[in-house]
Amino acid sequence: MFQLLQPLVHAIQPLLVPLCFLSAWFIVMLVGWSAWTATRDTVARGRQMHRIPCANCQFFTRDYHLKCTVRPSTALTEEAIGCPDYEPVTSAYTSKPQTYSRMQ
Repeated sequence: MFQLLQPLVHAIQPLLVPLCFLSAWFIVMLVGWSAWTATRDTVARGRQMHRIPCANCQFFTRDYHLKCTVRPSTALTEEAIGCPDYEPVTSAYTSKPQTYSRMQ
């Protein structure tokens, strides 16, 4: 079987080195492009998430069960960007969830 393919292998052998060289660099460029687009998309997503104003709103409760007293379904989501009920926290004091300790 190899006897039949030997002339074909010898005919394309001079082309194999440049072809492998170009293929290797093409793969390296694809990996670089993929890393670049992943980084770009991650930065864009991070910027979008930092535009959510809920953490600085006076109606934000910092409670897992009820995140916002006005619009609980959209709190901490992209829908909260541009919320018409947003009011920034006006005092330097922000209440923390009350913890109860056992009295002895």
